[in-house]
Amino acid sequence: MNQEAMQLALQRAEHVFSRHPGAAKLQMIARATVRDGMRCEFSEDDWRFVADMPEALGGTATGPTPSTFVRAALGTCLAIGYSMRAAYLGVPIRGVEVELQVDADLRGMFCGQAEVPNYSRLAYLVSFDSDAPESDLQRVLDEADERSPYLQLFRKSLSVSRTMRVVPTAAVA
Repeated sequence: MNQEAMQLALQRAEHVFSRHPGAAKLQMIARATVRDGMRCEFSEDDWRFVADMPEALGGTATGPTPSTFVRAALGTCLAIGYSMRAAYLGVPIRGVEVELQVDADLRGMFCGQAEVPNYSRLAYLVSFDSDAPESDLQRVLDEADERSPYLQLFRKSLSVSRTMRVVPTAAVA
């Protein structure tokens, strides 16, 4: 989809959501299921993913780690958000790349020697393929970052709740 078509779609969505706020609200159900070792199958709607841990940590390395998916969610959310905001603002870009850099300490997961969360630093480098003025690209970055749901997960706390249920083995299919 070209930037003009993206811009029209985004403007249409903004118009609908401003008139009908309920249309912008989503409730999703996602499931992560471990049946053998550490191999975890994730599903949401028609999407299916597998996560696992490296063999050195007891897994079978049949999929990326959960941390890889966290970084993928953040990196793709940022990159897509910059593309969306550039289209919305009419700032011409041919492409955008986000490079994430993290420092993590895994000891907290295993031996309680480090504080959780184990990420101590998160930085990202955004590269644009564009002839637009830097001030326009900076506006794209600033506005998109403020609207990024996954960047906000790293910046702000949110209400989290937990419930438990026990399902007898015969009921697990």
